[in-house]
Amino acid sequence: MNRRKRRPRRWIYAIAALIPPLGYLLATLITYRYSPGLRGPFESKIDLDAWELLGATTRPRATSCSRSDSSPRGCTIFTVSQGDRVFFGGNGDWINFDSNYYWVDPGSDRRYGAIYFGVPENVQQGFNEKGLAYDSNGLPEAPVTSHAGRWPISGGHSSYFIQILRECATVEEVITWVREHQWHEAMHYQMHFADATGDAVVISAGPDGRVAFTRKPDGVGFLVSTNFNLANPLNGSYPCWRYDRATALLEEIADQGELTAERAASVLDAVHVASPSGFTVLSLVGDLPQGLVYVYLFHQFDAPIVLDVTEEIARAPNPGPLRDLFPPETVSRVDRAYQRLMARSARCNALGLAWLGLVSVSLAALLLLARSRRQASFWVLVVAVLGPVGLLVWLIAAGGRRASALVEVAGDLVPCVVGMVAALLAAALVPAISQTSVLQLLAFYSLPLVLGLFRYQGPILALATRRTYLRTIFERLPTVLVSTNLALAGLLAVSAPLVKAHLNYCGFSTWTVLPWWAINVLGAAGGGLLLTVYHAWAVRQGFGAWSTLFGEAKQLGGATAVSSPPWHRLYLWVVLSFLALVAGIVLGAFGSTLVDGMH
Repeated sequence: MNRRKRRPRRWIYAIAALIPPLGYLLATLITYRYSPGLRGPFESKIDLDAWELLGATTRPRATSCSRSDSSPRGCTIFTVSQGDRVFFGGNGDWINFDSNYYWVDPGSDRRYGAIYFGVPENVQQGFNEKGLAYDSNGLPEAPVTSHAGRWPISGGHSSYFIQILRECATVEEVITWVREHQWHEAMHYQMHFADATGDAVVISAGPDGRVAFTRKPDGVGFLVSTNFNLANPLNGSYPCWRYDRATALLEEIADQGELTAERAASVLDAVHVASPSGFTVLSLVGDLPQGLVYVYLFHQFDAPIVLDVTEEIARAPNPGPLRDLFPPETVSRVDRAYQRLMARSARCNALGLAWLGLVSVSLAALLLLARSRRQASFWVLVVAVLGPVGLLVWLIAAGGRRASALVEVAGDLVPCVVGMVAALLAAALVPAISQTSVLQLLAFYSLPLVLGLFRYQGPILALATRRTYLRTIFERLPTVLVSTNLALAGLLAVSAPLVKAHLNYCGFSTWTVLPWWAINVLGAAGGGLLLTVYHAWAVRQGFGAWSTLFGEAKQLGGATAVSSPPWHRLYLWVVLSFLALVAGIVLGAFGSTLVDGMH
């Protein structure tokens, strides 16, 4: 006797609907826990180090401009001279001033005394008694050719900086010292030195693996370094808005204004960063001929302390946290500014979690309202990726037979959103991609295309139509090419500026992927408008896939065969879709530039 199978209750499907977003979130948390930080154009805004609890607040672990690993940080350094005035300025952009120390090496009759900032195993900045100053920019690791026969140096990278300040008084002496000593097998930084005469040099790994020297022009002029290698711009975050802005301001000072410590500090103020996950902890302006160092804590440029290098060396105070040098009222202002950044981060995280909640509620609503398990199987995937936008499309499509084009649009947008989020993560976690704009654009295009064709449409449609996988791939290639181009045109135009704005305001945290997900869904809605035009034409010509398998036509007994337009029917659409893609890239880049300008 045939027994009727008992179907599970609908609330079971509602619970099961929570699995996709929670699994997505879990995978993201694991990835971020064991992966390095974002680089490239995001370098001044982002850090992915694990956070530690300090009292009632959550603060990140200390990182710095010249780290012991290869992760670049966002630091801006310059040397500028005008007549007998010489200033050396530097911003230290990382994520914890509590681990930034100040100490003095009193020197001896055999070595120069100096003052230092950072920690002994990771010196950030230094000024010696002869007016020689040092700072460094973090870069991706680059190999350095070995130099047999030169003087060896023991210890880590910081031992080089300390020994140079102990033994050298001028930039010429620094260059001679470097040429006489062996170097490490690789460099993950570039060193910026300046002296009291106005001479300056940036030392880095050249494109040929040799140590390269980039000199400041003689006399009046300046030299700027940020987080790309001056001798090899492909090694680092080029182009860099901080470099461009600092250069423009220094040119303005050289042409129009008198060079003072306040004007030098104004350049650092213009390029400081302040987001919840990356901020300017320390700023220094050294008046090298006078032996004075102006120190600014947490970009409080109206409240510096002034250190006399000679007096500090003679006094030789005990090492201690840098913040202990500042008056209590300045430290209190810094703490309040920090708390405001953390409150901003909490608001941003709340918005991301709200998006995850919307997706879960949308899935539950779909599963409770769907009339067909076969139909729901497709729409669960759509709503799991597009959230309430996918649910809205389903409600519209369920209302009539003329929604076939909308069903096709929804099906095509799924891999584009997933692929774009994956491309953002690739730009965050893969150094080769994060440091090259061309590779980033390639990732933004290839990941949605490959995912959509080979991992989404190919397997699903081959299984549904019982055709071979390769035949399905070949037949769907022109359609996927057009749909990916049109979807990405809207995605890049809308999402690129919004992602940039989000990074500028919110920084980066474990939950950042959730707002990125929501932003890309919003961008997909823009791409969906372009896709609707294409699919309206395709449906009128009798072509369709998702609507014939999972739309109302299927439910009403209509045709179910997947029909894809051949190449000769899509030549014009392919050309138009690539034009739309180029326009989307241009609009996205223009919008991102506007966002940076507003920031």
